[in-house]
Amino acid sequence: MREQTPFQISYLPLSVSLISRQQAELPAYLGSTLRGVIGRSLYERDRAAYDFLYANGRKWEGEQDTVKPYLIIPPPVCGEKQVIGPGERLQFGVLLFGDGTAYVKSLTEAFQGIERHGLGARRFPFSLEQVVNWETCCFLWRDGAYFPAGAERSVLPCRRLEGVTRVTVRLRTPLRIRRKGNLLTTVTFQTLIRNITNRILALTSRYGGWADREEAMSLQELAAGVRTVREELRLERLERYSNRLQEKMDFGGLMGEVEYEGNLDPFVPWLLAAQTLHLGRNTTFGMGEIQVYFI
Repeated sequence: MREQTPFQISYLPLSVSLISRQQAELPAYLGSTLRGVIGRSLYERDRAAYDFLYANGRKWEGEQDTVKPYLIIPPPVCGEKQVIGPGERLQFGVLLFGDGTAYVKSLTEAFQGIERHGLGARRFPFSLEQVVNWETCCFLWRDGAYFPAGAERSVLPCRRLEGVTRVTVRLRTPLRIRRKGNLLTTVTFQTLIRNITNRILALTSRYGGWADREEAMSLQELAAGVRTVREELRLERLERYSNRLQEKMDFGGLMGEVEYEGNLDPFVPWLLAAQTLHLGRNTTFGMGEIQVYFI
């Protein structure tokens, strides 16, 4: 019931498996590479789907639309480059949120186009092996066939805990949060909660579902009373090439761990949700993935 949970977000979690057609040398972090090739293929196959999921600068109710209804979960970073032999598997995840799930069939067709476009600067060919809904463990695509039953949506869990006094937040992919144009090099608990709650409010207002705005605003104020007790963060330097701007762009962000202490009970559902939704900038590339551990 609505009064028992502070938000409700539907989503569709996809696990995508590709098979390398030859030995391929790819960037260590594939978020930007995957987003680019999927976008090109989607643009060719379904402009409506591309516009809804990808198009930058979209206006919604007179405001600039910055939140997107999807994110890509790339393979873990492995050294400076990833070398994949012929016949080896490359796996990554894609999450569709709310109304974005309506375009899953077109997105699945776009995955098939990766073989023609190729991955990386040398466009190494990868064929689509399968697409699976990892929540229901049902195939969505295999052997050239699309299975609509695999497109069943799930609801993001909303779990509460009592007596939580500490939380460790591990940054699994670079976290990019800017303030007045500058990339933050430290993350207070209030900054963390502000980003989480604002992201959930934006996703639900733009793509369906709902969130308790009053609770979100209250938590942003309460977060000021939670203190940082340990911070082991570093700035991870990354670059990506922008086809639109025809130049390399800074893509770095914070990695490491930070631990907070205080009365954390009211924040638990939002922190758990952020593990799935990510936070900060460039979440569509898989940035801002976190893992939380409570005491």
